[in-house]
Amino acid sequence: MAPRKTISLVIPAYKEASNVLPLYEELAPVIKLLSASYECEILFVDDGSPDGTWDEISSLSARDRKVSGISLSRNFGKELAITAGLKYAKGDAVITLDADGQHPVEKIPDFVEKWREGYDIVYNRRPEIQGASAFKRLTSKLFYALFNSISEFRLEPGTTDYRLLDRSVVDAYLRFNEKNRMYRWLVDWLWFRKIALVFDARKRLGGESSYGYGKLFALAVNNLTSFSFFPLKFVGYMGFAIVSLGSLLLILQLLDKIGLVHMGFSNLGIVVVINTIMVGVVLMSLGLIGLYIANIHEEVIGRPLYVVRRQANIK
Repeated sequence: MAPRKTISLVIPAYKEASNVLPLYEELAPVIKLLSASYECEILFVDDGSPDGTWDEISSLSARDRKVSGISLSRNFGKELAITAGLKYAKGDAVITLDADGQHPVEKIPDFVEKWREGYDIVYNRRPEIQGASAFKRLTSKLFYALFNSISEFRLEPGTTDYRLLDRSVVDAYLRFNEKNRMYRWLVDWLWFRKIALVFDARKRLGGESSYGYGKLFALAVNNLTSFSFFPLKFVGYMGFAIVSLGSLLLILQLLDKIGLVHMGFSNLGIVVVINTIMVGVVLMSLGLIGLYIANIHEEVIGRPLYVVRRQANIK
């Protein structure tokens, strides 16, 4: 008789001490249902939380052998926390979900059913961002529109980190080495056979999100520079346009000086305008090149993606 397959739930957590136990209690009946056909494990990843998140995880692991956890030495960010969870997960299928309870756990059997049908990636797509401000919805749409217009790789709007990965996808994902990463987009880049489950998120179980606009903006900039060279090309196009315009103004100025045209150009005014525009182009170019160099620097210095400080029930 073939051994039963294992399903792992990987849950990154940062400052979620108040949500760990309620989420576990919501997961308990789902795990009981799945346990009829599969071995199950719940793996929490404490992303260097300053509160009692690890204490809650450790306490749960002592009560339930299906619960395990790892604690990172500091806050490495959600993307690397998920990566650490995938590394330690033993499942033939791995489901990633947030610790805040916004991902409805009652959908987990639907993910598993699609996996049984032969899909390697089963992911959640939301029809809309519930509870989000008009500003957040607008900036999200603008980001996807900008990204998909400049990148050869197309992002699907509205997808989330709530997804199931077959073991083959997990193994392929763990081959990525870059530190600046976006989990769900790298999974999409792998492609495989995938299908979307469309449903909305829920409200948080408690507490407040630690993912503010600052982190979202930094993530957007990082992904624009990671998946597309268009910003560098755009600066080159802008530089060419400015040089062309400057050359045209210079020609008109010379024609004005010899009396072929009468446009009243001021020598000093033209110089000031051209210098100002060129300085702006140079500064923009240096800023964008700096972003790419910073990404290169992060990748080549060879630091580990994450550091595990403590473990619970890890075999």
